[in-house]
Amino acid sequence: MKHTSLILLIAMTMMSCTTKKAVEPQNTIDTPVVYMTQEISPAALVRIYEALGRPADGRVAVKISTGEAGGHNYLKPELIRQLVNMVNGTIVECNTAYAGKRNTTEAHWQTIREHGFMEIAPVDIMDEEGDFTIPVQDTTWIKYDRVGTHMRNYDFMINMAHFKGHAMGGFGGVLKNQSIGVASSAGKAYIHSAGITEDVVETWNHTDNQDSFLESMAAAAQAVHDYFGQGERILYINVVNNLSVDCDCDSHPAAPEMSDIGILASLDPVALDQACVDLVFRYPSQKGDDAAALIERINSRHGVHILEHAAKIGLGSRAYKIVSIDGEQMLEQLNAQGLSLLVRNHGVTTRHENRGVQDLLSLIESQPERLKGAVVADKMVGKAAAALMIAGGVREVHTNLICTEARKLFEQAGVSVFAKEEVPMILNRDRSGQCPIDNRLNDVVTVEDCVRILQAM
Repeated sequence: MKHTSLILLIAMTMMSCTTKKAVEPQNTIDTPVVYMTQEISPAALVRIYEALGRPADGRVAVKISTGEAGGHNYLKPELIRQLVNMVNGTIVECNTAYAGKRNTTEAHWQTIREHGFMEIAPVDIMDEEGDFTIPVQDTTWIKYDRVGTHMRNYDFMINMAHFKGHAMGGFGGVLKNQSIGVASSAGKAYIHSAGITEDVVETWNHTDNQDSFLESMAAAAQAVHDYFGQGERILYINVVNNLSVDCDCDSHPAAPEMSDIGILASLDPVALDQACVDLVFRYPSQKGDDAAALIERINSRHGVHILEHAAKIGLGSRAYKIVSIDGEQMLEQLNAQGLSLLVRNHGVTTRHENRGVQDLLSLIESQPERLKGAVVADKMVGKAAAALMIAGGVREVHTNLICTEARKLFEQAGVSVFAKEEVPMILNRDRSGQCPIDNRLNDVVTVEDCVRILQAM
């Protein structure tokens, strides 16, 4: 990876410094929680689902995009298999409204087979046997939402979207996956034309009012949210990888120009898509790893308007609090494997085994990009380690043991820290007194002076 400075903005939105294990419950009154992991793997997908605290029960629909034939950025079966099987879920889709390999049921089944989804779980094309209408709250443009009749067969929905760009909407996340994605072919035409027609041919003559299209998507997404128990029987996951400017409905999508970000999840679809858009807009671009193309795609289509309108009609909140789920799992791994330090940044985790602060010093001197914006698990954190982490730009720390001076430094720097235990000082190896490195820093006030002393030792 050319850089690992992923999300400095999260330092501003994470919870404040604490010495207790943090559990951030979702709630519908205060700021919605958006959980995040930088790891993109089957296990990480399960962990982020479990973090939401809403078990999928009954007959579970897992709404994904099966991807247009020829495309390759869609969520792969091997990534989603573990979660889909764990909830005994059925992968659900609907036919498209454009010419391609998914616009008829026969062609769509062939694409589904070719992409390997039938090998991992049951699959259902929900409008294979027709559609029906469900009510919308916002009737400004569309007067109903038209969805596949098979949606009646499900008690719970996991909306699992691949977050990326989109030729018409600017970006596609859970809101698009729940509106255009859940609508039948005729329903898609109705949304695209902002309530003018359900004809899949005629609709493309009525796409000149961009904001009305985006507002229609928001209204349709709210209709599905309401259908599943006013949002009580649905949850939302965005996998933010393969960040092309083009959608999975494109058979020849442009190659991504920026690196993967991670997996985010929430019970609030607006907060979730907003958090993903913010991560793209505040991405620390550099040569060869640049979010500019995706940002231009979103802006040129007025893509954020779907978020504005979804919040306006009460589907969710544009405010959110990001909570990382990486640290606790990393600390468990560190303890189980007898490591001294784990650093996760941009989805890459490095393991370190040297004593004291040797690894942190080495990273600052030779690989500073590994620490900037990183989540870190450390066996124990004294003042010296804290100073080095702050200087390196670490945004979140998980540890078994922290001393009071280290906690204060993190608090002053706005770094989130989770510790199992806080003590007055870190002891030396024979436990006869203070750690000698920290002892050298007792009268040192600033982080900069601490680092200068440590580098000179």
